Amino acid sequence: MELLNHFNLLREELDNYYSGFDSAENKLLPALKEHLNSCSENSSYAKKSSMHEFLSEACPIKIFRNTPLFFEISSGRGRHSWGGLSSSVGTYLYNLNADLWLNPYSDALKEDRAEGFIYCWNNPVGIDHHCAGYSNLLTLGINGIIKKAEEKLNETEDKKKKEFYRSVIRSNKALINLAKRFALKAKFLADNSNSTEEKEHYEKIASAAEWIPANPPRTFYEALNLILFYRECASSIEGIGISTFSLLDRLLYPYYKKDLEKGKITYIEAKKLLCDLLIYTDIRFESDKAYHETSTTIELGGFDRNGEVVYNELTEMILDAVIEVQSVGTKINCRISKSHPTEYFKKIMEVQLSNLPCVMMHNDDVLIPARVKLGEDIEDARSYVGCGCHEVVLADTEVCTRADTWINLPRILLKSLKDHQNAKTFEEFYDAFISDAFLYYSKIVGLKNKGEANWCEYSPYPLYSSSLTGPIEKGLDITEGGAKYNTTAISLLGTATFIDSLYSVKALVFDEKRLKISELSEILDKNFKNNEVLRQYIINRIPKHGTNDKILNAFSAKVLRDMSKIAGQTNSRGGKYIPAFYAHDIHTPLGHRTKATPDGRLANTPLSRGVSPSEFIKTESPLKVIHSLKDIDFTLYGESFICEITLPQMEKNEDNQAILVAIIKEFLEAGGSSLQFNLIDSKLLLEAKENPEQHKNLLVRVCGYSAAFVYLCEDTQDEIIRRAIR
Repeated sequence: MELLNHFNLLREELDNYYSGFDSAENKLLPALKEHLNSCSENSSYAKKSSMHEFLSEACPIKIFRNTPLFFEISSGRGRHSWGGLSSSVGTYLYNLNADLWLNPYSDALKEDRAEGFIYCWNNPVGIDHHCAGYSNLLTLGINGIIKKAEEKLNETEDKKKKEFYRSVIRSNKALINLAKRFALKAKFLADNSNSTEEKEHYEKIASAAEWIPANPPRTFYEALNLILFYRECASSIEGIGISTFSLLDRLLYPYYKKDLEKGKITYIEAKKLLCDLLIYTDIRFESDKAYHETSTTIELGGFDRNGEVVYNELTEMILDAVIEVQSVGTKINCRISKSHPTEYFKKIMEVQLSNLPCVMMHNDDVLIPARVKLGEDIEDARSYVGCGCHEVVLADTEVCTRADTWINLPRILLKSLKDHQNAKTFEEFYDAFISDAFLYYSKIVGLKNKGEANWCEYSPYPLYSSSLTGPIEKGLDITEGGAKYNTTAISLLGTATFIDSLYSVKALVFDEKRLKISELSEILDKNFKNNEVLRQYIINRIPKHGTNDKILNAFSAKVLRDMSKIAGQTNSRGGKYIPAFYAHDIHTPLGHRTKATPDGRLANTPLSRGVSPSEFIKTESPLKVIHSLKDIDFTLYGESFICEITLPQMEKNEDNQAILVAIIKEFLEAGGSSLQFNLIDSKLLLEAKENPEQHKNLLVRVCGYSAAFVYLCEDTQDEIIRRAIR
């Protein structure tokens, strides 16, 4: 009852505060412009540090009465923004020279976007979906990072490296100054408290803010607060989207264990802090009232850097906290493997069966070897996290710019049908399509590299860079290749749609010789008008991906093996483009711009999602879907390649828990990349669409995020209903 009362008070306080939240954008932005115009800084590094120094003093700060976690500043970032491109203040320098490096990229792809070849943001680099170097921050504290930079500054004679190191030192000192402002405010509130309990609450905050993030945390509370403070404050004034709290169970476990042994914390006290963290995200983004992307993840489980299984008391505590506060806004990514205990899978499914579709699973047995194949050290590969949605990045060591560009493979295939109508064999047509896909991918690489080459000149990130392994050692910002690994991922899209379409071309044109390529292309242009019989033949008689047809399984494996080879180019930071297939929810808008496809899909309807079968293809059981993955080598893809299993709504009991655990184990045996469930009732969804006021608590898994069904747009609602009906 005491905990419930605390949660209610915290929700009420946060809701009241954010309901009238003032981001201070209207005050900060003109003041920041004036400040930068008046100072004599020349280099982009110096300008960014000057900006940090200004914002660390100018941003209003807030301390809450009902949580000891301190993190809130008004930085120009709106209530429903996680930072990055959403904050005009943090990204001021990034946008200042848009005409020189952002707009040319956007303009070059305007026609491609209109024709449905690509869905992308108007920028050549990704400044969202990043992971801070939390391990380094916990080990060194900001003072330790400053010391490293000072030592390097004294060792080098390189002018540009000196600029970088000076910027790192200035920016990190500004962040310490911001924390000290929290300490001073907390002391003031403590001195003016009305009760002993209130006084102790603010004194606890003051003590922590005096110590962290300047120094390594001493306790579980300080460690958790450092992670939250850095994610919220550093990312806001830096203008970078840090989208994850990272491997929270392994990062915090040593602190929890030590505090527990010394009697400094109890299980309930630790869980209460974790619940506060989850409640903050839900309330700030109004997860119970609307849909707003939170871009907030926690990664659990997996293997540690030494290859030992991670599943500890904190893993369970975090999952229990999700259930206790009914959290949906924070995405819980669980790393699993054949080595993990069944109890772990049961605990994950306990969340799922609590009508909380906020969990998804990454397969360590696939994703770690996949990262090693990319040339990354196995110890680093074991520290990957899902960042934003499903996308994978190595914690502490990698900067991967992605989740900003999606290439529509079915659209490229339709163009190939127009351009290669004289192909004599399927092999000749297939090779032509692969070549077309490679050339288009390479075109986007060229455009991205051209813009990215200007990144450091216009918008470096000394704060974020200095938290990672690599930049201080190299004397390079992350924008010019300072991280240990500097990758880019352009996501391909429409897996089942283009695999089934390719196979239909093979069957209809070359095997059965029913049609010429030109005739098939014309039928597709007319959206199968007067050819419904042919369309039904294609849907029902030609094998489809995801139905565990042996011939199609082998075909899918070959196609995805070949598609993985179109990446590998070098980016402007000296790293590689890596193959990726993460759909987010872009399969719907791109589908709306795509004509009918040879698999029987009608024009202007969604494309397939992840590696799941197309929505209009009937599957006999979830095991058919999973077994169809066995021939595919997912270690060719170092990014998460999601398979969604849609099942009827299930009651929370041991039998249903056992069913879902059995499916997880089959998925691991099949060697799939990533897995998520959607437990939904088609009748209930239809009722909710008609009477939304009566179903506000109906939660669904959309793609890499979950949301209340009634707050989704109609297109997304209809697509989820189609999943349930299948």
